[in-house]
Amino acid sequence: MGTSKSYGGPTNGLVPDFVDNPPEPTLPLPPAAPGDTQPQNEPLAPSVALPDSNGAGPLSTPKGNFTRYVRSGSRSALGRAIASYVRSGMGGASRASRRMGSSRVVAGGLLSIIGDFQQGGAAQALQRFNLSNLVGEPAATVFVSLVEFLCPPGGSVDEGISRQAMLDTIADMSDTDVNSFDSLTPEQLQEIFIGFVVHSIEGRIMADIGKNGIKLPDDIEAIGEIQETLHNFVDGATRVQLRDELKDVSGLSGREINQKVEKIYELAFELIASEGERAE
Repeated sequence: MGTSKSYGGPTNGLVPDFVDNPPEPTLPLPPAAPGDTQPQNEPLAPSVALPDSNGAGPLSTPKGNFTRYVRSGSRSALGRAIASYVRSGMGGASRASRRMGSSRVVAGGLLSIIGDFQQGGAAQALQRFNLSNLVGEPAATVFVSLVEFLCPPGGSVDEGISRQAMLDTIADMSDTDVNSFDSLTPEQLQEIFIGFVVHSIEGRIMADIGKNGIKLPDDIEAIGEIQETLHNFVDGATRVQLRDELKDVSGLSGREINQKVEKIYELAFELIASEGERAE
């Protein structure tokens, strides 16, 4: 889907040094598709507080490794930063997944679109979100409207990360042959979904451990290269493997969508942690 655009970050600043635990949102309540009797507003799994046994915060080691990566450009330093971020900073891939609160809500909305598209085409996918008037419109136009529905401006840092990830995913469409929403193939929809997952994880890492290190270079181009390298690392470690999770997502209930999204994020975090360890 192309390379990452510069991470603008959430509009209301980055997270504090210690890991925050944002309140868990629920999947929005779009109108049910015809014949859909499953509940759509399922609460997401609760966040788990992370231990802080050394008094310096669980992110101190990954922050230090990320700063070394910024200074040296070393892939091994980046690998250590990401592996330690997932393993010790987040407490493992499962906890890292549960911390992606707002991003999981948006990913759930995207997954419901993919499922409806597989089941009944573009019209059914848009009807669920009261966007039937956008049938035949360019894909980018449809997804911009979904941004306003799934992740409106303002709100918490967590919400800002998910919104930025959606905007970056839409920007990626300019690098592809995506045209109208109606003409999207299942494979293209899957790539859009995976692109959002990648961008949201990239944004979470930047907010948590890159907020200090990214300020070190004076060269704006160097900052862009740092962010692009991070994006390519996350994308390269996850994209192919995540495709297998999206082969058939039609007919899933709200609870099943939440479970699938959490599983996808958990797998993605495990993949980037394992890739980070191999790069050390």
